[in-house]
Amino acid sequence: MNGLLLAAIAAITYGSRLAAMAILPRPTGRLEQVLARVTPAIFASIATLSLITEQPALVEGPILLAALGALIAAPRRSFALCLVAGVLGYFAGEAIASAMR
Repeated sequence: MNGLLLAAIAAITYGSRLAAMAILPRPTGRLEQVLARVTPAIFASIATLSLITEQPALVEGPILLAALGALIAAPRRSFALCLVAGVLGYFAGEAIASAMR
């Protein structure tokens, strides 16, 4: 994955979130409670799917470090922070892998 693709994915993700925040009213009551519980479940499913391969083996180190970085940032409940931590973890994994070659 190159930097331009990553920037495009981030722009689409945050652009859609910002548009929803600007246009839609804040949910209240029961809907707000349900939505608050859905976000961590979605994050966990995405993180889990990134660690599953077709073969019975661990994913590469950079992917593991990306998931670890996002997991460490998850208690802050900030999607942006999780995204940044995951990207930093991935690049740290790539740097370590390059240094070991």
